[in-house]
Amino acid sequence: MIIHFPIVLWIIAVLADLVWLFLQKNWLRNMAVALYVLGALGALGAYLSGTQAIDLVSVPMQAELTAGNHSDWGSYTFYFFTAYVAIRLFFFWKQWDKKKWLAIVLVITGMVGIGIVAQTADLGAKLVYKYGVGTQK
Repeated sequence: MIIHFPIVLWIIAVLADLVWLFLQKNWLRNMAVALYVLGALGALGAYLSGTQAIDLVSVPMQAELTAGNHSDWGSYTFYFFTAYVAIRLFFFWKQWDKKKWLAIVLVITGMVGIGIVAQTADLGAKLVYKYGVGTQK
């Protein structure tokens, strides 16, 4: 369950950024940055719980490659959004993210992050629904 919170927070953050491009309301910009930060903090919990979970669940031999790929993509997701949040906070502090061209770049970068999340989630779903990892049998 813990992994769903950062995913939702990041998706809403990207949507808030996108809407900010059209409405230019400061509360949308503030909300997006706060959601990215909360999502990164939630991702830390998801990353740590996933690292612990892989040692506690039974992974069938045919799922080993998928489990390894899911773990790798989970790391990429965590590192991506940690770096993105650091950059966003700096731009927010300098108020550079109010520049339209940079705001567009930030939205596109956020969408790339959501693509990374989607790849990670797809591999996680395969582990659960195809191989039954972490389910009661």
